[in-house]
Amino acid sequence: MCRLAAYVGPPVPLSTLLYDAPRSLQVQAYDPREQLSGAVNVDGTGIAWWPAGDAEPLRYVTERPPWSDVNLPTLAARLRSGAQLAAVRGATPGLGHGAGLTAPFVHEHVAGAHNGFIAEYRTRVARRLLQRLPDHLHARVEAASDSHALFLLAMAHLEADPHAALAGAAAAAVTEAAAVCADLGTPATLTLLLADGTTVVGTRTASGTAANTLYTLEDGARWPGATLLASEPLDDDLGWRPVPDGSVVQVSATEVRTTRVTRSPA
Repeated sequence: MCRLAAYVGPPVPLSTLLYDAPRSLQVQAYDPREQLSGAVNVDGTGIAWWPAGDAEPLRYVTERPPWSDVNLPTLAARLRSGAQLAAVRGATPGLGHGAGLTAPFVHEHVAGAHNGFIAEYRTRVARRLLQRLPDHLHARVEAASDSHALFLLAMAHLEADPHAALAGAAAAAVTEAAAVCADLGTPATLTLLLADGTTVVGTRTASGTAANTLYTLEDGARWPGATLLASEPLDDDLGWRPVPDGSVVQVSATEVRTTRVTRSPA
C-alpha cells in the first residue's frame, strides 16, 4: 500500500504534505492508521508540483523514506507551489523497488499516484491491461508496476476523450481495470489521484475487496483557502470528510464535487 496527499490553494512549501503536518506523509510512512494491508510505507517518497506559470509539473522521487533522503527535507522547505501531489510507497511484493517505480508519475501536464494493489498483476493481469495502451504510452512502461500501468491507462483515456477531463479519465481507467480484474477473479484496490495544476481528482473504488480510505478537507484551520485530498487525515481538523466508497471526487481550491463511479462486483 501507499499513503497519498494532494493540495490545491495558495502557494505553500513542499514540506507541507511531506513533513509539516502533525500526521504528515513522513509520519504515515511509519505509522499509518487506516491502511488495509502492510504496516509501513518506506519503499519510496515522491512529490510533483507546478511552479507558478508552468503548465507541466516538476517531479522529485527517491527510493528512500522521507527522513533518509539527504536533499528532500531542505528542498521541500524552500520550494513553494499552490498545487502538489505527494506519496510514500509501500511496495507490493514482487513488483520491484527503485525511484522509477515511485509515484507520483508524470505525463505531460498531469501527475498521478495510486494507493492500492492489483493481485496477480505480473502473472495474470499485466498483459491484459498493457495491451489496452496505445504504442506511445506502452513505450513508457519501464517495469512491472500495477500503479504505473493504471496511471498510463488513465492517460490513454484522457487522450482519447479530452472533453471528459481528469475526472472522466480517472473513472474510466479504474472502471476498466476493475472489469479486467473481476473477469479474472483477482482483487484490486483502485484509489487513483490525478492532478493537473489546478484540479485534483481522486477515485475510491475496488474490485473483489474493500476500498482504501480517502478524505477531503476544505478551508481547514491549518490550510485556509485550500482543499486537500489524502489517504487519511493529516491533522485532527474536524473538517476532514471521507469520500464515499465507489466515488470519484474532483477538487479545486474552492470546490469539492463528488459523483459515483461504477464498482465491479465482488
